[in-house]
Amino acid sequence: MLSVLKNKKIRFSWSGLSLLIIAVALIWSMFNLKLWKVGEKCHRAVINNDVASFYAYLPAAFIYEDLSFNFAVEPGTTFGQDCEIWPIPVEGRDAHVIKTSMGMAYLYMPFFLMADFYTKNFTNYEPDGFSPPYEFFLVLSSVCYLIVGFFFLRRLLLRFFNDGVTAVVMLLTIFATNLYYYGSTEPAMSHAYSFSLFSVFGYLSVIWHEKQTWQKAALIGVIGGIIVLVRPVNIFVFIFPLLVKVASWSEFKDRFSLIIARYKQILLLAMSAFLVIFPQLLFWKMNSGSWIYYSYSDERFFFDNPHILEGLFSYRKGWLLYTPIMIFSILGIALSYFKKRELFWPLAIYLPIHLYVVFSWWCWWYGGSFGSRPMIEAYALLALSMGVWVDWIRKHWIGIVSFSVVAILLTGLNLFQTARYRYGSIHYHGMTKEAYWMNFWDRDPVKGYWEALEEPDYDKAKKGEDT
Repeated sequence: MLSVLKNKKIRFSWSGLSLLIIAVALIWSMFNLKLWKVGEKCHRAVINNDVASFYAYLPAAFIYEDLSFNFAVEPGTTFGQDCEIWPIPVEGRDAHVIKTSMGMAYLYMPFFLMADFYTKNFTNYEPDGFSPPYEFFLVLSSVCYLIVGFFFLRRLLLRFFNDGVTAVVMLLTIFATNLYYYGSTEPAMSHAYSFSLFSVFGYLSVIWHEKQTWQKAALIGVIGGIIVLVRPVNIFVFIFPLLVKVASWSEFKDRFSLIIARYKQILLLAMSAFLVIFPQLLFWKMNSGSWIYYSYSDERFFFDNPHILEGLFSYRKGWLLYTPIMIFSILGIALSYFKKRELFWPLAIYLPIHLYVVFSWWCWWYGGSFGSRPMIEAYALLALSMGVWVDWIRKHWIGIVSFSVVAILLTGLNLFQTARYRYGSIHYHGMTKEAYWMNFWDRDPVKGYWEALEEPDYDKAKKGEDT
């Protein structure tokens, strides 16, 4: 046995080291910020705003045993650290619905159950679903899912690129984008989870095409169903398995022939996705009387008035202004047509559709957020086009030097802007050109900053008017 171990070479992996660095950074951020302890380095509870809505299904089902949410409708009713759930009354019925779907509750649930057991048996906290132990386990869930997401992103990238390229892309994907903020400072929001789901989904899609099995088809359906249940607009992720590794018209025809030949597996995939989504339909049926219930009231998409340019470049929330490293992912899509065409079509079709849909939402800046948060899940797929770019420039020494300098600067910019957002010198929804540049070199707001902000008009936006 010892002789076997001595003769077995241990291969060093740069991408493995990158995964370790990412895991250490996320765990360090978790215990440094201690988000579950309001009043130390954190000024608001983990369970608040959107997270309260995502999470509400769990205490309702397991603690209050009331999925009609009547327990939460008394005026001024709060839970934990001043958390409100805001259930929506259904006209003519003694029941309520929750604005968001229950996909995030699926992901929270294993950690919620651990928190509930721990709180009841090892602490003096109230086991109400909202006390600090529950928030601790929510933060832990985000860290765990994000590490798993990068584990699968690594495996996906290694299907197309070497170890060094994979390592660089992994590090840029977290430290040079707003994913790091949502993995460390607002970890219970949906975006880090969706990024991880996209990573797993992308990997499963690729390996299914390499060898079609029933297990892979079922897993693609389950993960795809959760993706849609977390954020229904992410249904377009199914473009990726449809077109990945299609480089020509003949391969496109072969792809449809494969789908027809494997129609039973495709039906299993669809059934798996439906079974994941079915509890949501049942919840709507029980509480509203309808299998499908639109819970967003007067909030809607305005597909005739998308704000794509503002969503990409504006000072309020421009994706490429606050996450400029993704310019290279876009360039990588164009480059993939010539260098790695099997990645071109799924990315070239998916990204414009995603941009059009998310920036057609009435609140195209998505309320209080750092950068453009609905773009974060797409980073798992855009890592592939980033890989195409990095793989190309590494073959030219001048490209290596110049891109290395730019990447380091943009990573530093992202980390500094993350700190600025935490300390308020990047406003959550009111940034202007003047406010951005007067405070560019300062972490804390400078004199004149607050006067330079411009509050968006939410009422006008809900009518589809520019604001």
